[in-house]
Formats: sequence, C-alpha cells, structure tokens
Amino acid sequence: MDAWSEQFSETDADELWQAFVQRVECEGWHEIQTVWSVTEVNNYVRQLLNEDSLLQRIWVQGEISRWQVWQSGHVYFTLRDEHSQISGVMWRERVKTLKKMPREGERVKVLGSVRVSRRGGELQIEATTVLCEVSKGFWWQRFEETRCKLQAEGLFDPQRKRALPSFPERIGIVTSLDAAALRDMVRIARERHAGVEIVVFAAFVQGAEAPASLVRAIRLANSPAVAQAVGKLDVLIVGRGGGSIEDLWAFNEETVVRAVAESRIPTVSAVGHEVDVVLTDFAADWRAPTPTAAVQRVVPDRQELFNRLRQLDSRLQQAVRHRLRQLRERLLQFSERRCFADPLSLCGGFWQRLDDASMRLDAHAYQRIAVQRRRWMELAHRLVCCSPHAQLGQWRERLARYTERLQAAVAAAIERRHRTLAALAGKLEALSPYAVLQRGYALVRDPQTKRVLTRAAHLTVAHNAEVVMADGTLRITVNEVVKRDGSSTL
Repeated sequence: MDAWSEQFSETDADELWQAFVQRVECEGWHEIQTVWSVTEVNNYVRQLLNEDSLLQRIWVQGEISRWQVWQSGHVYFTLRDEHSQISGVMWRERVKTLKKMPREGERVKVLGSVRVSRRGGELQIEATTVLCEVSKGFWWQRFEETRCKLQAEGLFDPQRKRALPSFPERIGIVTSLDAAALRDMVRIARERHAGVEIVVFAAFVQGAEAPASLVRAIRLANSPAVAQAVGKLDVLIVGRGGGSIEDLWAFNEETVVRAVAESRIPTVSAVGHEVDVVLTDFAADWRAPTPTAAVQRVVPDRQELFNRLRQLDSRLQQAVRHRLRQLRERLLQFSERRCFADPLSLCGGFWQRLDDASMRLDAHAYQRIAVQRRRWMELAHRLVCCSPHAQLGQWRERLARYTERLQAAVAAAIERRHRTLAALAGKLEALSPYAVLQRGYALVRDPQTKRVLTRAAHLTVAHNAEVVMADGTLRITVNEVVKRDGSSTL
C-alpha cells in the first residue's frame, strides 16, 4: 500500500488532465471543439478518484507539517514525507473523536479517502481518523538534531543576546523582494517614522537556493562595503511571511543560523506567524512573532514620541511651577521665623545648655576618677597578696608536706611488696620439684630429650636413662623392666 501511495502521490491532477486531453485528441473530440469549464474538469477527476475503491479507504503515513483548527471546528493540515506532500481535511465531527490532537512535526497515520477539493481543485485526503506514532517526523527530527547541536555550541545562550537600539537611524531587511511581508514592513516603517532609512538585501526565502542566498545577504549587510556605501546599520531584520514547515525550512538550516549568530549587527528574527518557530529565532537577539511586529519593535513611532515629548514637557512645566510655588511659600515661612528676625535671642538657650553640659561633664569626670582610684587600690592590694615571694613560701610548705606523704607511702608500699614476695616464695618453694627430691624422691628422664619418664613402658632393656636426685644425677642402664602385675622383661 505504501508503494502504491507513493506512486499515486507523484501522479497529480495535471498529469490526469494531460491524460484526459490526450484521450480526447485520440478519439477525435478536438474536432468538435468542446470547451470544458474548470468545475467540469474537477468533477471529472473527482469522479475518477471516487471510482477507485482503494482510494476510498486508505492509510497514509507521514509527518504533520501544518495543523490548523478553524473557528468552525474543521481541521486543515498538510501531510508530507521526505519527498512529497499532500493536503488533508478533517471535519469537525471527526475531530471530536480524536483522543489526542496531533501537533506539527509529529509522525502520524491517517485513515481516509482521497478527494479533489471542489473550490481549489487540489488533491487532498479527507481524514476519518489520525493515529499519532511514538517517533517524531523527519522534519522534526532534523529540527531537533540541528537545535541540540547548535545549543551545545552555545549559539543560543541568553548571554549572547544584545539589546536593540531604542532609536535606530538605519535598519536592514533581509527578505525576498517579491514578498508581501516586505511591502508591509516598509509601509509600517514609513507610517511610524519616515526618517528611518531602510536598506533591503534581496534573498531567496524558500527553496533549495534559499540558505546560501540568506547567508550571502546577511554577510553582505555586515560587510564594510555596505557600511561605507550607505552607512552603519543599527538593526538587521531577517524574515519572511508565513508558510508550512518546509516553506520556512531555510531558516532552520545550520548555515543560516550560524550567519545570524555571527552577525555584528543586532538581529531580529521575523519568520512566519506567531505560532511558527524556526532556529533563527533562538540565534537572533530578538524574536518577533511576525515581520510587521519586528518593524513595530525596531522602528519607533514618531507620533508617539512627539506625544510623549509633549506630555513630558507639560509635566515638566507643571512640576517646575509647583516646585517654585512650594519654595516661595517656604521662603515666606522662613522669613517670619524668630531665627531670622532676632537670631541672637536663640543663642541664650544654647549657652545655658552648654554650661549645664560642662558642669555635668566635670562631675562625671571626678566620679570616674574616684572610681578608678578605688579600683587601682584594690588591684594593688591583690597584687601584694599575689606576690611571688609569698606564693613561693606557700608552695615550699606544700612541697614539704607532699614529700613526707610520698616517703611514707613509698615505705608502706615496699613493706607490702616484701610480705607478698615472702608469701609467694614460700608457695613456690612448696611447689618446687627439688623440694620433693629432698624428701627422698627421684626423677627418671631420657638423657637425650630430657623428657621425664613416668611409665615403665617408656623404658626397655639396655635402655639408658638418667635418675635425678636431690644432690646429683645417676646415669643407669636398664637390665630388667618389672611391671605392676609382676611380669618382667629381661
């Protein structure tokens, strides 16, 4: 179905008309010289499309490039892919059934029937339903990729934005000479302020040549040659009238956006209508919703300036008169005051206050001196009590007491340690094996390993052994081993 739709999209109404003319000529109808009206031709083409059952219920996939909801509730849109586009309409009753209203740049699937409009004779699809897909459309993806790339480079940073001059003397406009927007901008500029010079830089604003043409025009406006020829430009407006996303696509091209960002002249992006958004809007110093709004922002209204000047002049005169009246009244009030009539009479109160202050100052000084004298005497007494000689005697007495206590504590500790040592020595002596040997016992051990032999089974005949006694050691050779049960081994 997609291949058939692509083939049908390339066969537009003109080709159908040519085929119709050729068929008429082949059948010899041209000799009759039948003249068809435009309505008859459209009706004939519409009849051909209506007879095709496949075109009465067809799914078409593409990207929404224009979605306009009219006051009547009907929706007119444009559906396109990378190579072609087709117009569409969706009546109000169908629009109410949509769960989600599509937006420009979204990729959708449209179910409807292909028709030829009665008035414009335009091939369009009458939509029954519109299904939004998850992925964005081709043009939207290109827009987002370019926007993210340039934003990462810092071309859209707010810090790069420059303020527009309030009273420009000369403005430049980059647009097409045939554009109706140019005539509107020039007309509004002349109505607002005829003294502002306008320099137009012609450029293509639509089509394959538009990006390169716009870049050349913007660079020409910033060139020294233009500054020498016509003077320095204060503001540069780059824009055009409204259109679909593909009509405005030249202002989304990377080269054009970079040229706007590199402009030394403060730039205003005025592309399309208020709802249209292009990448030059982000790179420019100011974004205007429409070309005429750009001129209204850039060119000051001379009549408004005159009215404002008259208002300011009137307010200034009123303020000056009011201020003079206030100063005159204050001057009259001051002239009637006592300080101007008898200035010396005012000094008596100040002199009296000065004498009172002097007396209070003396009393306060004497009081402070007495307090400081008492404090110094207290500190002197404390200093005598804290004399190093007195402190040294006290520390010597404390040292002597501590020495006596330490010596007594050391003697007591030594005595306790002696008693403890004697008790431990007695216990050690009682547990010593040598004390057992003194009582007549002996130890038998291996002469090589010095291991004590406690069992008869550890010895064999002719086995050497050592017998440890209290006063010495015997080296013996075993001649016979007698066990506890009376058996012996020779």
